[in-house]
Amino acid sequence: MLPAEPQARSWRAAPVGAQSATLGGVALGERFTLWLRDNSAVRWTRKLAPFVASSVGLWLCVRFCCALDWRAVAHDLRHIGAGASLLLLAPIVGNFVHMVGWRGLLPARARPGLGRSLAIFLASQAGNELGLGVLGESLKVSEFPSEHRAAAWRAMLLDNLTALAALLAVVLSIALFLGGVATQHALPRSVALGALVALGVVSLAGLGIWARKSSGSPHGLLLAFAAHYLGKLWIVAEFALALALLGTVTLRSSAVLGLVSTLASAVGAAIPGQLGVLEAALKGSAASCGVGVGTLVSVALLRRARSMLWVALGALLFWQLRSQARVAQRS
Repeated sequence: MLPAEPQARSWRAAPVGAQSATLGGVALGERFTLWLRDNSAVRWTRKLAPFVASSVGLWLCVRFCCALDWRAVAHDLRHIGAGASLLLLAPIVGNFVHMVGWRGLLPARARPGLGRSLAIFLASQAGNELGLGVLGESLKVSEFPSEHRAAAWRAMLLDNLTALAALLAVVLSIALFLGGVATQHALPRSVALGALVALGVVSLAGLGIWARKSSGSPHGLLLAFAAHYLGKLWIVAEFALALALLGTVTLRSSAVLGLVSTLASAVGAAIPGQLGVLEAALKGSAASCGVGVGTLVSVALLRRARSMLWVALGALLFWQLRSQARVAQRS
């Protein structure tokens, strides 16, 4: 009982307003938690949402496949030939850059080596593809020992916040490059520039507040933002490579496809793997980017096949990480 006395005295000594505010906050949090747990509509929504999202994606995918000209797709695949291996390996650049940003948010004592960090990141990406964009995030925490879990949670949350800011910056940057006259998918230059400047000001202000109230270094956040920004811009280079192999590449068309794919991935995040959403978005952007529909269909199919292979690689890495964890527990 003696150790509890100082706490009791400090509680009694606290202002009445602070006590009531604390009690009110706790009670509000408890009521909200109980409402979420006991509300049948919320429970059914959680159960049905994945099935509804998957059904929408499957419907879009069936519509896409029904309109395919398989002879044209086969011709494009023969034209690409061995260049398909470059398309298969291209995502490693973006994934590595993203991984560097996430790893930089971890304290130095908790950082895994580059190889293990990349394995964790690729496994988590595979989980995100299959689980509404968030399933793999828990892996970024569970692979750390208990003494580093708090730091891993913090790094994961900051990584997602910086990724969101970088996503907005990438969309605005591509829109600024394209302008509003050449394509219907881009914002007017003045709007894109103003929004980009506003995002920069808000991000710097938030960084300053975080640095003042936290013991962490702001350099890690800046590194994470830069890594996510460059990693997300890499999609333009991937489309340029695909179009170059098909013999119809321009910087503008690659930028339009990068913008369309980025927006479609964000909108279709609730659908596992954005199944059908990315294919429909790429096919529908033919008029805007000046590329034939048949070519974009081939690009969409190549990207889908590549995505499946990378998900399989991530699942294999996940199994390997789990096996290593079990061996470490036994020893």
